Amino acid sequence: MKNILATLLTLLIIMGLSGCSKENLSLSPETSLDEVYAFDSKDRIVGQVNGLYAFMKSGQFLGGRYFVYNDIRAENFIPKSSNLVTGYATWNHSVLGSTNEIQNLWGAVYAAVNAINIFIEGIESRWANGSLTGIITEAEYNQYRSEAFTLRAICYFSMLQLYAQPYNKNNGTSPGLPLRLKAYKTAADNDLARSTVAETYTQILKDLNDAEALAIADYSSALLRTTRIHKNTIIAYKTRVCLHMGNWTQVKTEAAKIVPAAAPFVAPTGAPLALSSSFANIWASPYTTAESIFSMPFTSTNLAGTQNSLAHYNHPNSSESYYLNVEPGTAFAAMNDADARKLLFQTGTVAGATRYFVGKWQSFTVQSDYAPVMRYAEVLLNYAEAIVISDNAVSQQAVDLLNAVRTRSFPAGAYELTYFADVPAFIDALMLERTIEFLGEGLRNMDLMRTGSTIPGKQSIPAVPTTSSSYIWPIPGSELGTNKLMTGN
Repeated sequence: MKNILATLLTLLIIMGLSGCSKENLSLSPETSLDEVYAFDSKDRIVGQVNGLYAFMKSGQFLGGRYFVYNDIRAENFIPKSSNLVTGYATWNHSVLGSTNEIQNLWGAVYAAVNAINIFIEGIESRWANGSLTGIITEAEYNQYRSEAFTLRAICYFSMLQLYAQPYNKNNGTSPGLPLRLKAYKTAADNDLARSTVAETYTQILKDLNDAEALAIADYSSALLRTTRIHKNTIIAYKTRVCLHMGNWTQVKTEAAKIVPAAAPFVAPTGAPLALSSSFANIWASPYTTAESIFSMPFTSTNLAGTQNSLAHYNHPNSSESYYLNVEPGTAFAAMNDADARKLLFQTGTVAGATRYFVGKWQSFTVQSDYAPVMRYAEVLLNYAEAIVISDNAVSQQAVDLLNAVRTRSFPAGAYELTYFADVPAFIDALMLERTIEFLGEGLRNMDLMRTGSTIPGKQSIPAVPTTSSSYIWPIPGSELGTNKLMTGN
């Protein structure tokens, strides 16, 4: 925590806004302001909000590496390099509390959390004492808090997927995370015990529910819809959170707010979320299709940093990238050659052999591709899964949702209702579709854990059962050394 505070005191207080725009997400906060002035104009308040997003899109977190770690733990990727700096220990399940990624991700996320808490406390106290009168409206005050609450929820949910046991193991009674919900500007009060997994999820849902009630319905441009939080962003993210808790009824309730009962599947209110007509278009500039619910933006002058971007880990020209495992049982082996998702793959030569690479991030020279946090395709599949499991029956609605994602890329692969003999057959097909659709987007490890599945082996690396100490990451040594109430995994 001391390292986190040092980072914050260097980068805060508080991020300014380039160009004095009152809406657009500043990709490169430029000015540090004394805290006494941080709320004395709307531009400076918006600058702080932009600063929160800047913490989120750190290359150590949602700017790149977080997605990589969640993919390479599973079976679909093989490393070109054994460089420990670029995730090799995560790939072969040999991480320790002192390993770079274990400590760096933890630090990056808690730095974001503390920046969010500083902002929430600052804006709420000034609103309460009337000092923001004439500076921002009540609607703007609510929207900025909505964004902060949502980002904090994303931080804690993201951490749970690697540093804590899945909710389904024992209804969340396992140790979760230290729930830091107030601003820390010194090392005082650093000692904080872990909440349970269930308590952490309760806080995540509280933040998301509070945020939904406050959020703006839509923005004026596709860029803002993709890179800033709005009401449908929050609803979509709640489908993911509730899915991981096995709360199928709530998944259906949330999904129904933004997914019609029948095709065409377009959000009926707020931001007009919908599947892109072309899978390739999602990954082409400007990266702002209606499918892209929330993404981390980059430009040629504002990047994720060295060895951090998704292009660095997925492009054949990178010496430290990961190519696709083609063995039976992998996503690659299951894909039809006519599938547009497979046609997007890039090829390269590794040790004299042709290898395949995920082709979603193609800007290797500049590495300015956006990093996708959530897409509408996931919401459709979350909804389909929840319908079938909660009803214990395969319905036409669930098949239609699955087909909407599948046939967008592979029209000849449409399923008929009669194809599925029972619920497990449907879930198997859906999980395979998720593995194929979201290759490289960090969902594979999450899906394995939430379903209580063994992490499959690859090459000489054995499978990791749910009972193994390697099933989740260790707590960083830096946290154990500075937080006297912290316990390890």
